Amino acid sequence: MMSGCCKHEAAAACSLPERELGICPSCEKKARSVSTLTVKSLVRDHTRVSAGGSYWFCRTPECDVVYFSKKAVFRKPDVKVRVGLKEKQDPIPLCYCFDYTREDIRSDITHRGQSDIPDKIKAEVQGGFCACEIKNPSGACCLGDIGSAIQEMRKQSEHVSSTTE
Repeated sequence: MMSGCCKHEAAAACSLPERELGICPSCEKKARSVSTLTVKSLVRDHTRVSAGGSYWFCRTPECDVVYFSKKAVFRKPDVKVRVGLKEKQDPIPLCYCFDYTREDIRSDITHRGQSDIPDKIKAEVQGGFCACEIKNPSGACCLGDIGSAIQEMRKQSEHVSSTTE
């Protein structure tokens, strides 16, 4: 079963591989295992993705490696979408299924002091419309990243408010 919002049977062909940790060949930090389906769906040359391989997703923002296995390394230019946690300039994607960005969160917090984006995403997920495993580079639900972005934007907003008073 995937964490968060998408659920698949453990024996299904598209289920995630066992949690196996790898070390990124570039930054040498621990990476998170990711399904072959995710990698095949998001790299430009899917023929370089071995169906029987184990792949990892590097979450280090400063590292340009996105996916790697024992036989292949895929960097940011090799991936079809912008990898939000590795981007510095807008638009920075957060939700790949429903196209929410950091700017959407910032705008909500700035104009309304809160964001209902998590509720909107949850409603779509409950309707069966998420496809995190094939759209999100991490292969996981975005709600954790959305929540982190909301907290960060609130802190920034509070800091701006306190310095202008």
